[in-house]
Amino acid sequence: MTLQKKTIDLSPSERRARVPSREAELMRAYGSNSLAFFGQALENSHFLAPDGAGLVHYRLVNKVAVVLGDPVCAPEIGEQVTQSFLDVCARHHWRVAFYQASPQYLATYHALRLRAWKMGEEAILYPQTFTLRGSAMANVRISSRRAERDGVTLHWYQGVPPREVMRQLEQVSSAWLEHKTGSHAAETGFSTGRLDEVIESAERADAIAHLSVPFHNPPRAVPRLVTGVATTSAGTACAFVTFTPIYGGVTPETTTPGNQSSGQGWGWSLDLMRRVPDAPPGVMELLLVRALERFQSCGALVVSFGLV
Repeated sequence: MTLQKKTIDLSPSERRARVPSREAELMRAYGSNSLAFFGQALENSHFLAPDGAGLVHYRLVNKVAVVLGDPVCAPEIGEQVTQSFLDVCARHHWRVAFYQASPQYLATYHALRLRAWKMGEEAILYPQTFTLRGSAMANVRISSRRAERDGVTLHWYQGVPPREVMRQLEQVSSAWLEHKTGSHAAETGFSTGRLDEVIESAERADAIAHLSVPFHNPPRAVPRLVTGVATTSAGTACAFVTFTPIYGGVTPETTTPGNQSSGQGWGWSLDLMRRVPDAPPGVMELLLVRALERFQSCGALVVSFGLV
C-alpha cells in the first residue's frame, strides 16, 4: 500500500503526466462519486490500497485525514479498501472524517464503526429523461427564453479554455466575488473548484482520459472539463458555468428509467457558477438548460448539481 502526496511546483506538461496509470484506471472505472475528480487535485494526498485495488483521496489537517467522498474501487471491495486506509491512519495516529460520503457506502461505514451525520442531499439529474415540458418546468422555460430574447449567446468549450476565454472568466468571477463577499473576496476549494484551478483541472481530466484504458464495449467518450460562457447582445461575457467529470461504468440500474440511483453511471458535476451583478435575467437558467441538453446528446447518465 502507498501514501502519495503530490507536489505543487509543476509545469503544465508535468501536470498532464502526473496522474499515474493505475489511478487513472480506477477513476475511469469507479470514480462515480461527484467528488472523486476533486480528489485528484494537487493539494490532496492519495492512498493506493494493496495491489492497487482502490484509491482514497484525502487531505491531512491537524492530524485529521479528511476524505473526499468514497473510496474509488469496485463496490464489492469497498469495505476492504476503507479498512486498509483506516489501518494506515491508526498507525499514524490520525483521526478520520469522510466528507460528503454517499448513501451507497453508509452500510460499509457503519460496519467499520463510523458514525454518520446528514449534511444535505445531492441534487442528481438524469439527462436521458430530462425535459422542459410540463408545469414544473414552466418558470425555467420562461426564464431561459427571456435571456435568449435579450440577446444572450452561449459558447461552449471542452478541455482547457482558450486564453481569451480565461480572461473573460476572470472578469466575471471578480465581479461575482466582490458582489458576494466584498473587497476581501476569496475562494474555498477542496470539495469545489477555484477559478485559478480551471486550467489544471482541465489538464487533469485530459490526463485521466489519455492514460486510462477503455472499460466499455462499445467504447464511449470520456467526460472532460466543460465550460459554458454567456455573452450579452454587446458581446460582453456576463456569466459562466464549469462542469467536472463524473466517471464510472454503465450498469443495468443506470440505464433503466425510473430505476436510477445517485452516484451511478457517468456524466458531469456542476462546479463553478458565476454571473456579473447586472447580467440579463434568466442567464443562469439558460446555461444550465443548454448544458443538460448537451450532456443528453452525449449520452451522459447523470448530472450532479451539488448539495441542496
